[in-house]
Amino acid sequence: MPVPRARRRSVLLSALFLAPAVVSFLLFKYYPLFQAVYMSFFDYKVIHPPGRFVGLDNYAYLFHSTEFWNALWNTFAFFLIYFVLTFWVPIVQAILLNEVKFANKSIRVLYLVPTAVPAVAGFLLWKWLYNPDYGLLNYLLEFVHLGPYGWLNDPAMAKWAIVLPAFFGTGMSVLIYYSAIQGVPIENVEAAKIDGAGPWRRMRSIILPSMKFVIGIQFIAFISGVFLTFDPMYIMTGGGPANSTRTLSMLVFDSSFKEFRFGVAGAISFVMFVIIALITYLQIRLSRTD
Repeated sequence: MPVPRARRRSVLLSALFLAPAVVSFLLFKYYPLFQAVYMSFFDYKVIHPPGRFVGLDNYAYLFHSTEFWNALWNTFAFFLIYFVLTFWVPIVQAILLNEVKFANKSIRVLYLVPTAVPAVAGFLLWKWLYNPDYGLLNYLLEFVHLGPYGWLNDPAMAKWAIVLPAFFGTGMSVLIYYSAIQGVPIENVEAAKIDGAGPWRRMRSIILPSMKFVIGIQFIAFISGVFLTFDPMYIMTGGGPANSTRTLSMLVFDSSFKEFRFGVAGAISFVMFVIIALITYLQIRLSRTD
C-alpha cells in the first residue's frame, strides 16, 4: 500500500529538522568515543599517529595500576555521596514548590538565575569559602565554638566539601520535576484528599508514582553526569589531598595532557563508557520490572 504524499512530506520534514542534531551528536559524541577506543590499542603519538600498536597492553596496565583503582574507588565514592546529598533534593523542592501558590512564577525564575553564573566561578567562590585560614565558613563556625576545619585539606572531608555546593545548585532539576508534577491529574489528588489521605500519603501513592518515568530519566543523566564530573575536583583540590579526590575523569586528563599517554587515556575513557552503560542498562531493566 503506497504511503500518502502528505505523510511522506511530514517524515522528510521531520528528518530534515533532526539532521543537524543527529550529525552533531555523531560528530561530537560517537566519533570521539570510537577515536578513543582506537587510540587505546596504540602507544599513541600525536606527532606520528597512531604510533606503535600495543594491543591490550594499555588495558593490562590499567588493571595493574594503583592509580587507576584509586581513581575508580574515588569515582564510586563521589557517586554515592552525590546520590545521598543531592539526587533527592530537587524532588523534595519541586513537591514543596507545587504547594506554594503565592509568587510561584517568581520563585521559579529565581531557581533559574544561578544557571547564568559560570560553574567555574561558583567553584572558585566555594574554594575561598572553604579556606582554612580566612574562609567565611570557619569564621562563622567560630561563633558556635567549632572548627577551624581543613575542608579541602582533609582527605576525610574533601569529598563531602566538593559535593556540598551541588546540594544548593539543583535549579534546573527542580523545574523538570515541577513540570512532571503539573502533569499529575488533579482529580486523582482531589479524590485522595476526599478519602482522607494526608500530604505524605498523597506524595507516596500518587505524586511519586506519576513521576517515576521522569525520575528514571533524571537518574540516568545523574549517573553519567557524576562519572564525568571534572570541574569541581580540578578547581577545588586538583585531585588532592593525597589523591583522595582524583577521579577517572581527572586521570584521563592527566594521562593525556600532562603525561601524553593518549593510549592509556583512551583505555580509561572506554572503561568509563562501559561502566556507565552497564549501570544505565541495569537501571532501565529494573524500571521495567517495577
